[in-house]
Amino acid sequence: MTSRTDMSRPVVDALLQRERIIITARLLPGVVHNLSGAVQMISLPLDLAQLALNRGESDKLEARLSSVRQGLDRLMGEVDLLAARSLVNQRRDAEPLDLAKLAGEQLDFWKGELFFKHELTLNRELSPDLGWPKASYADAALALNSILANAVDAVRGTEQPWVAVRNFKQDGWFGLEISDSGPGPSAQMAADLFKPFAGDKGGDHAGLGLFLAAEALEPWGGRVAHKQDAPHTTFVIELPAG
Repeated sequence: MTSRTDMSRPVVDALLQRERIIITARLLPGVVHNLSGAVQMISLPLDLAQLALNRGESDKLEARLSSVRQGLDRLMGEVDLLAARSLVNQRRDAEPLDLAKLAGEQLDFWKGELFFKHELTLNRELSPDLGWPKASYADAALALNSILANAVDAVRGTEQPWVAVRNFKQDGWFGLEISDSGPGPSAQMAADLFKPFAGDKGGDHAGLGLFLAAEALEPWGGRVAHKQDAPHTTFVIELPAG
């Protein structure tokens, strides 16, 4: 099997860019669905407001326009998510990172994924002011999103699926811990989790997500670890302090 050292950096960088595109493409249908819902929240009350004006029923306008405002607020919220997502990949330079804020922003965008939004229970334990490791926002976000994608796929089709995300500081490291209710990798698979093209999900899974999560953090001294706390599965993203 290919090891992590068998790939040149240009190949790894190309795969990282591919992963950014895949994650965005995966979440985009849900965001478009939410945008469509927001537009409907605006268009129907506007039609009713026009009807009320035509009938001279000015007393009904306030309620109609209030509904339009709610739809506009929802629409702007979705547009803000898209705008934030479009800026993520541009933040490639090292910067102090608030991992709680970063995780919250990425989880908000994941609400566009319909299974994530409607069927999965998300537990957030994100505490501010734990400290600021220094790394690329784009790379930290890629690592988190790759592991989230792995977790969401692992719990899909299970009973009472959940994913939990928390941040922590421990022994000079800042990190994010992502746990899920999935069955976890097999014992044989566990040894190769962070190697490219390793995976036991089958289907259209290329087996690159965890490998690329680790590769994205490596330039910043970061790492990804796996813990199997039966019956739960946990992955840990860590970045060094300072």
